Amino acid sequence: MLAMIGNDPCTFIKAVLLDYVKTMPDDSFGGDISVIKTQIVKVQRLLNDTIPTQDQILNFRGISPEWRAADSVTRFLRTVLAYLEDILGLDDPLHLWHSDTELFLEELIHLEGRGTHAQDTCFCGSDKSPSYRFCCQCVLHAHQWQPYHRIECWAGDFFQTVSLKSLGLRMQLGHRVGFHCRNPIPAFNDDFVIIDINGSHTIGLDFCSCETAQPHITQLLCVCLFPATTINPKTAAMFQALEYFKILSFESKASVLEVYHTIVHLTDNTGIHSPKDRYDSLLRMICEWRFLKQMKWSGRGHCPGGIAATEPGACVVLCPACPHPGKNLPDKWDKAPPESKFLYALFLVIDANFRLTRWKVSSDAVDPGLNHGYAFFKSTCSSHNAVNLADMKASCGHVATGVGTIDCARHNFKRPNSFGDLQKGERYINMDYMFFSSMQSASMLQVINISYNIACQWSKNLWTRMSTFPQQYHLDHNSKTVSFLVPKFHLPTHILSCQTTYSFNFIKGVGQMDGEAPERGWADINPIATSTHEMGPGLRRDTLDNHFNDWNWKKVCSMGKTLACKFKAALPEVSECNRDLNYFKAALDPSQLACWKQSIEAWESDRSQPNPFEPKVTTISQASVQLALSKAEADEIERGTSMSLHNDISPSVLVLSGLELEDQQYAKNIGQHATDTQQAKVLQHINSLRQRIDTWLRVQLLYMPCVSRLRSSNDIVTEPKVHKINLFLPSAIPTGLPCEEQLLNHKWDLCEVQANDVLNNLCGVLNMKYHLYKYNDAFIRGQRANTRATGVINNVDNWIDALAAKYNAARSALVKLGPRLHKNDEQDNGATVGQQTVSWIWKTRGVSDNTEQGLQDSLRVEWCRARARAHRWQEEVQLLHEEMRRVLAFFEWQAVWWETQGSERTFGSPEAAEGVVAYACHQASLWQSLASHFRSLWPPL
Repeated sequence: MLAMIGNDPCTFIKAVLLDYVKTMPDDSFGGDISVIKTQIVKVQRLLNDTIPTQDQILNFRGISPEWRAADSVTRFLRTVLAYLEDILGLDDPLHLWHSDTELFLEELIHLEGRGTHAQDTCFCGSDKSPSYRFCCQCVLHAHQWQPYHRIECWAGDFFQTVSLKSLGLRMQLGHRVGFHCRNPIPAFNDDFVIIDINGSHTIGLDFCSCETAQPHITQLLCVCLFPATTINPKTAAMFQALEYFKILSFESKASVLEVYHTIVHLTDNTGIHSPKDRYDSLLRMICEWRFLKQMKWSGRGHCPGGIAATEPGACVVLCPACPHPGKNLPDKWDKAPPESKFLYALFLVIDANFRLTRWKVSSDAVDPGLNHGYAFFKSTCSSHNAVNLADMKASCGHVATGVGTIDCARHNFKRPNSFGDLQKGERYINMDYMFFSSMQSASMLQVINISYNIACQWSKNLWTRMSTFPQQYHLDHNSKTVSFLVPKFHLPTHILSCQTTYSFNFIKGVGQMDGEAPERGWADINPIATSTHEMGPGLRRDTLDNHFNDWNWKKVCSMGKTLACKFKAALPEVSECNRDLNYFKAALDPSQLACWKQSIEAWESDRSQPNPFEPKVTTISQASVQLALSKAEADEIERGTSMSLHNDISPSVLVLSGLELEDQQYAKNIGQHATDTQQAKVLQHINSLRQRIDTWLRVQLLYMPCVSRLRSSNDIVTEPKVHKINLFLPSAIPTGLPCEEQLLNHKWDLCEVQANDVLNNLCGVLNMKYHLYKYNDAFIRGQRANTRATGVINNVDNWIDALAAKYNAARSALVKLGPRLHKNDEQDNGATVGQQTVSWIWKTRGVSDNTEQGLQDSLRVEWCRARARAHRWQEEVQLLHEEMRRVLAFFEWQAVWWETQGSERTFGSPEAAEGVVAYACHQASLWQSLASHFRSLWPPL
């Protein structure tokens, strides 16, 4: 063995791999796999010889040095074998399996026959022909404990499926398995169907009617069968199957109809012997099962008042990291100093979803549902219960055009009683009602941060609108610190003043949150919209409640890793931002810095103060630059130093008109089926543009004679397309050719303001496109209206493309001019605002000595931004640390709460009391296990 393998398994494996690599062709990644297979066979043969030897030593000598030596050899061989098998599987598992497909197929076909079970007698000794692989009596005896199996009978040539009921198996309830009831009663019409994971089963079922017998539904529940009705049940589902269907719907968003069709095809995939239709029964059982499970894990079964005493929102899986007074907040948290109050703030985000619509199907009177405000959905506000929907196309045929939600912004949890239907779009009255309803469970908190993509408008008269609601929804906002913010992704579509006033990057105490939590949650729930939009109101509410609770529970289970990853990522950002801020401070005048610090602290305390993040110097536009250049040329003419070589066209006019011609050179696409009038207009434009370019090029030679070396005299004449004529503006002149520096400076100034103007215009057009999409999704219905809306959006897209091309051209010119004029053009490398670092320019000593107003204003804004970045990351670390502490405290509170629930309610039987205590202890142990697991993932708190 040593001669074959050696003393080190790794050395042997390397040699085998080397042999394998040598078999690889030059043009392929795969080699001769038989090299590895041969070595596996050899090592397996050695292992098969070694194991019996080790067993013999153990029998004769026991645990001896000889046995330990043999054991070492066995372990050695197993290690080598494992290495080889791993290599074989990693190379190409599918290719490896494909070589054994004949074996797999042979075994599958082999199982269609009796195989090794084709004996003449049963193992019990009976001489009867075992048509069922066993004799009939053995089959019935074995399936007393497994009545839901499918039995196959040998029909002479093949196996045929038969029911256990046809063989005479009866399932007796009310007694232990194997005991016979003295007074059995068959199920109604002796036609009982049980739905299991593997299909639908018709069984012979008998109820017990002895003197001590329980009700029929109790007898079914005692054997984990859920009855479809409470009177004369004919259908039941296994608890295991209902739980499986529940989890399957959460993970795949499969509807009950799809689940039922799966059961039908598992029972009979031909349609010849399809089971009786039990879809309505299954739908009802799944709804009831979800409701009961919700009541169970929310502790309603342990409450003395039972389900009837359930309070609104009591059946919600709460966010353990959010502040909950009396559950996970420290003592005297409300007395915390002002600089620490942000640690106990509630972060909310408001959003709407227009995919979760509901058609005019059924009504609350017919389908009231089972959850009466116990979870997320809040019943419709009486002030807008009846809404006229006839005047809006989007609501045609709809009772709900979408849904609105108030979520936990930092952890993406759905909040209690914070979800509701939108009868007529995203109106203030709907969103206000959901917000005030959500705040009922958090009225004790003192700091509230609210994110909404239209917070700048929605917040203006919020407290005035609150007065129209019932008193129970009023919020004492004067005693609280309420901040309104706009999510980071939506913020660029707002005007500049909103971008600084409602930004997460600048508001104190919000950390590194983006406010876009609901957008990530909608991706999970949107697939269910295809089945919920045709549900009745009650069933739809119950279904969404269950899916949201499942979403919250998954968030709870993953919170350990989520917070750990965030904490790990935040620590280096804090160090980097603080280092940049310190370098920046060292380059600034201390007295100036103190003034800026005072202004930003004043704004953080009172938002009515001047915003330090807004530039005070007006942004230079292209028109202002043209005016400045014209004034400079006028001064040169007065002093007699003008370098103009043309009576009508000065150097700045030359560059400016060249830029205008460059804009007009972009080819206009008039479509494949343009009319004669359209083609005539385009040709007139092209002819006029060609004439203007000819005139401009003649003047260009006066100021830029080097262009004659770049362009031949026939370039313009022979060029068939006007938009392909190269104008050779100053930025296009190669570095080796001379060009007047004045022209280069004019080109730089005009391209710089052109790029800024285009970016401003681009923001406005993107904002327009965003609102067009929102309007299209919310209100446009029908092919005609959608075609027109698509045309409008396509025109906006063309506008965006044109602006982007214009910006790219200006940007390219600046990049080329930068080295010649010794000017830099820095990039942000795609970093977000919170991840950007301070440019080296601002950290240069003496940078604040320049008293130019524009530079000082830029210094102030840049320092404020750098300070905000550093503070936000510091807050993020503090918030994450506090959230970890709150999560553990919440788990501990939840465990203690469950430990006390075992004795809260009294039952008539000791068995029921034992079950209540057992479930409470199980839940307490679960929360304690989660706490222990999270502690192992997090740093010491």
